[in-house]
Amino acid sequence: MRKLAAFGLALLFLAGQALFATSATSSGGWPWPAAPSAAAAESNDVLRVRVDELSPRLVRSDTSEVTVVATITNVGKRPVSEIVGRIQAGQRQSTATQLSQTLAEPPASESGWSQWVGVRGGLAPGEKARLRISASPATLGLTEPGVYPLLLNVNGTPSSGAPARLAAVNLLLPVLGEATGGSPAPTGVLWPIAAREPKVVSAPHDGPVVLADDSLAGELAPGGRLHSLVSTAESRRGQAALFGSLCYAIDPDLLETVTAMGRGYRVRTSSGTVEGTGSESARLWLDALKTLVQGQCVIETPYAGADLASLTTVQSEVDLVGEAVTNGATFLDVLNLGPTPGVLWPGGRLTPSAVAAVADAGTTTVITAPGRAGGSDTSAGGSGVRVVTYDPLVAAGFGHASARGSNSAVEQPRVATQNALAAIALRGGLSDEAGGKAMLVAPPHDWNVTGDDLTALLDSLAELQGRQLVDPVPVTELLDANATPAENTTGRSARPATRPLPDSLVSTLSEVESTVADFQAAMSVDPTRQVEPVNLVRPLHNAVIRATSASWRTERAQRKATEAAVSQVRQLTGRVSVTTPSQPVSLASGSSPLPVTLSNDLPVAVTVRIKLTNSPGLRPSRVEDTPLAAHSRVSRFIPAETLRSGRFMVNVSLSTPTGTTLGHTARMELMSTEFGVVTVVLTATAGAALVFLSGRQIYRRVKTRGEERG
Repeated sequence: MRKLAAFGLALLFLAGQALFATSATSSGGWPWPAAPSAAAAESNDVLRVRVDELSPRLVRSDTSEVTVVATITNVGKRPVSEIVGRIQAGQRQSTATQLSQTLAEPPASESGWSQWVGVRGGLAPGEKARLRISASPATLGLTEPGVYPLLLNVNGTPSSGAPARLAAVNLLLPVLGEATGGSPAPTGVLWPIAAREPKVVSAPHDGPVVLADDSLAGELAPGGRLHSLVSTAESRRGQAALFGSLCYAIDPDLLETVTAMGRGYRVRTSSGTVEGTGSESARLWLDALKTLVQGQCVIETPYAGADLASLTTVQSEVDLVGEAVTNGATFLDVLNLGPTPGVLWPGGRLTPSAVAAVADAGTTTVITAPGRAGGSDTSAGGSGVRVVTYDPLVAAGFGHASARGSNSAVEQPRVATQNALAAIALRGGLSDEAGGKAMLVAPPHDWNVTGDDLTALLDSLAELQGRQLVDPVPVTELLDANATPAENTTGRSARPATRPLPDSLVSTLSEVESTVADFQAAMSVDPTRQVEPVNLVRPLHNAVIRATSASWRTERAQRKATEAAVSQVRQLTGRVSVTTPSQPVSLASGSSPLPVTLSNDLPVAVTVRIKLTNSPGLRPSRVEDTPLAAHSRVSRFIPAETLRSGRFMVNVSLSTPTGTTLGHTARMELMSTEFGVVTVVLTATAGAALVFLSGRQIYRRVKTRGEERG
């Protein structure tokens, strides 16, 4: 019995030692579970964590510690106490397939871990706290060159709850060895310069552009997203190979928008439009962009990031896809250079009809995500367009970066960039597979990272170059050599396929295009103004293209963009209008004409047709179509025949000769005291009939009385 008791005590001691070994202590010294409990699975959002710093981005043999700095926010409705966090590392990833699976479904990270670090005092709802965690590479189990999964694990105890994992971030960490690579991978980088979403809600021909908000002003100013993309790339001009491997993918809509901002613009607010604040920043940014891209690789993205598959479903007399992908004139006007001929990098879906449409527009090479055009490095659907895919593993790195709370995910661009860097390092030779395969690196079009993250990425690429893991080459060489990897991996694209435009919105946009075509047909060049009608309607086509943008993340955003397109058409057609007298019009006779005033506030001539409705008291004569000169205001008299006397209302409106309504309907109040010719004829006819019927009745009565007397 004593031996059995001693054996039991020994087991308890060993179990306690194991628990202590796997659970470091925070300042309070308490143990915490490393995995989520049932309470975590059942709870609502409680904590959210965002990685603010990761140092270093590449672990070297002389690295003494790995540090993660994060912000923890209580996004729930209950206080959370005993908050602690630690970093945990998983096993080395030996192949691209294994890393791809890790990105999709992070494995358990149990090869090494740091001590727990606590947040003193806990967090009330809405409160934030910074957490800094460090550990040596040896403590984390980073013992040999390769790519390792890293987990930032945050636990806590909600009030009236149990301790549980409440938030986590998964990321990848490359570890470099002493030896250099043997066969560096040729690597080119697409450097997207585009707005996160289109901002123009109105672009009148003769007025300032109106933006949905003023966020672009901040992005263009020093420290902003777009400013950092330009300034960070410019800082590498002295590193010839690395600088030459960057190819700038530019959205022509952004070029036009920033150019318009530089001339002065307005911003829509809930209380009306106000002056924008970013004109100076816009001018300086454009100058910096011109300097950056001169003599460098520049390719075009679709106008406003249009989803070409959706755009092909909009019915139009204009080639909208062609309008979206042929904007060389904009590049020449703004940047004094043209994009690489025939090369296009769309961000949305590619259907066979979309590929055929871009081929008709002159595109010869389409860069796209793996599997988005039915294969990689092939001629798409017999169209003659070569489809080149960017690296699927790197794309998966850019596409998988989220901080997870109890049941939610928050985008983490910094983590996404780190994961993509890890994929590049693995492709370059940090795996058990043969290296040296070419890589085309493609961040998301709306790449939303800070200047520090961009600098860290380029610094890391330079170090990988120095260790002969990558060989920076111009992107055009990769395209010309058709050298993008064509293997079929399980890597996912940087962004899921764009949500299709709902049929109802496609129908609305098709109606917009029909209206625009009809209105343009009614326009002509005014000799005194010399303005081409196409200059007035092009912004309307652009509004339709913006409504199909792949950057819209919700149907609500798509609907708002469609409403903006409808609104711009109404604004333009509303500048041709009819007005009527404000006082009631007395008709002196049954054939008095009706006075109206026609106005054309456009710089082109417009032919209009006058329409009268709700006029049972009138019989209007046929009115010939009326040409209105540019910026004119003329009076017209509408011949009409009065059918009745009294006071009544008549609606007067304008349309194009083929029926598109222009402006707003005007109402005219009429007072008639005279009978028109038609009325007199009708009255006389009725009187004659009455006399005839009365005489006939009298005759019958007389005849009946005579018969009775006889």
